[in-house]
Amino acid sequence: MTAIKRKFLAPALMSAITVAALASCSSGGGDRVAEGTDAAGAAAGQAAAPTTGTPSAGPFAGLDAARIAQEALAATKGAKSLRLTAEGTNDGRLLKLDFSLDERGTCTGGLRRDDSEAEFTVVDGVTYLKGDDEFWRAISSGANPDARSADPGPSAGTDSSDPSPGPSAGTGSSDELVGLLRGKWLRIPAGEDAAGRALGGACDLDAMLGRLDTAEAKGLTKGAAAEVDGRKAVTLVKRQNGVTRTTFVAAEGAPYVLKSVSEGGAESGTVLFRDFGVPVSAAAPPAAEVVDLGDVQR
Repeated sequence: MTAIKRKFLAPALMSAITVAALASCSSGGGDRVAEGTDAAGAAAGQAAAPTTGTPSAGPFAGLDAARIAQEALAATKGAKSLRLTAEGTNDGRLLKLDFSLDERGTCTGGLRRDDSEAEFTVVDGVTYLKGDDEFWRAISSGANPDARSADPGPSAGTDSSDPSPGPSAGTGSSDELVGLLRGKWLRIPAGEDAAGRALGGACDLDAMLGRLDTAEAKGLTKGAAAEVDGRKAVTLVKRQNGVTRTTFVAAEGAPYVLKSVSEGGAESGTVLFRDFGVPVSAAAPPAAEVVDLGDVQR
């Protein structure tokens, strides 16, 4: 079987998390969301915030967009835990993501990328990853990046020193990996800075919120008053390079970033942040359902 290395473990998973979560963490918008219902409903029913009409008022009256963004960033960075749901596209591929995380590095959730799905849980720095067959086939491809079809030209197979695999190389490895992990959780052990390393750091709440950057407030304007799942919000709008990003900030209670919608460009989407401060419950799966990373790397 092809040895699976950490850096190839979850390309589909990390792509989804990076696009939907990390890259979106800026006051300019990205693909962020927060207090609301499911991402699908948000994307379909609240694709964009109105940017005309009555300007946002309430507790932010008299404050410009940049100052509102600063207050929202400070409040959101103070969260001890949260849940993030997202739906969008990246390079033409549909991404859906839903996971909760806290400041201790506990993390649990799942994702869908086109036709593949995966679940993940991080407990005490140990990562457990469970995917469907398509997900593991994608991982297998990443783990064996040199696997490719043999050159059908006249020189194919004439150089015995050429390490390139033949037409079926990679296929057997992929099937073997899928068979080993079907219905199982892959256990990835903890190491130094376990919370930061788990799933490439996506489950590190401090690091994720640390990417919130007030510099991105430049160019923001105040939009119309709005609601996110019944909660009053002020909208901040930024237009740049053909992309419109609308960020929704809670106008009652703590001024958390609740939602962000990105329209235009190659990576449109909606992200919701919710469940601020709600404890994250996660547990290691039963031992009988776990395969250790070391068994896959042999």
